[in-house]
Amino acid sequence: MFTHNDSKLIWQWLTISLILLLLLSACSSTDSTVTQPDPTATSAPVATAEPTATTAATAVPATNGSPQISLNTGSVADGFQTETVAAVTEAEGGPYWGVMPEYTLLTLQGYPISNHLMTPQIFIYPVEELKEVNESTIPIITSLQTLLQSPQEIPLMPFLPLLNAQQVIHAHVQYLDFQDGQGLRYLTQYDQAFIPINNYELIYTYQGLTGDGKYYVAAVLPVNHPSLPADANVTGNEPPEFTSDFPTYLTNVVASLNPQAANTFTPDLTQLDAMMSTLEIK
Repeated sequence: MFTHNDSKLIWQWLTISLILLLLLSACSSTDSTVTQPDPTATSAPVATAEPTATTAATAVPATNGSPQISLNTGSVADGFQTETVAAVTEAEGGPYWGVMPEYTLLTLQGYPISNHLMTPQIFIYPVEELKEVNESTIPIITSLQTLLQSPQEIPLMPFLPLLNAQQVIHAHVQYLDFQDGQGLRYLTQYDQAFIPINNYELIYTYQGLTGDGKYYVAAVLPVNHPSLPADANVTGNEPPEFTSDFPTYLTNVVASLNPQAANTFTPDLTQLDAMMSTLEIK
């Protein structure tokens, strides 16, 4: 397992990122809240096909050129719903993070966490179309390709979907294959300010590529741990370094999460891994 030790680098990165976000907010009329992982909430694309409900291990037939998908949700969820989300181009306006090609979206049903900022979803993007319509995704795709060739941990781990916030931690980094591709999973939180790492925002994410390089897989799945506060509210009970040395606070949180057994999280990280390993895209 990798560790996250470069607190100085995090401090510089986070400070610069937050300044840039504030500048962007000042020049934009968009909402400054964290962008939801469901692009329909950010840029209001219209689904091009009716959502299809499936059981835990049912394959979804390809429609309108979309891929055929199979996923066994096991004990993590009751099943999933799939839909094809319409493309949103730069010419249509809106924030850069909402510009996307047509893609497939899976929403898990019966997931054990309902009170969370994020919806349990898996995004399946066509890689070439994604790079063509939104150039800001190219460094992310390239970073993931590099990591899959040479597994390691870097200060900013690759992450899609695009969010109007910054990655502040990553923990429990592990490389994991799925049925027709490779990827990595980790725990993370995205923020726009200095707030506690908490159970309302912490997520398990899987970032992967199919073996043929055609599709990018991005899972955004809520996860909780009993050692973390329920939400982002600052109560005054935070560790002293939360206010005196925020990078050290982040480093200490990661150091406390990394040794925690997979089954101390909700859902169990092993079960999330098992589910993602069954993903098949054709």
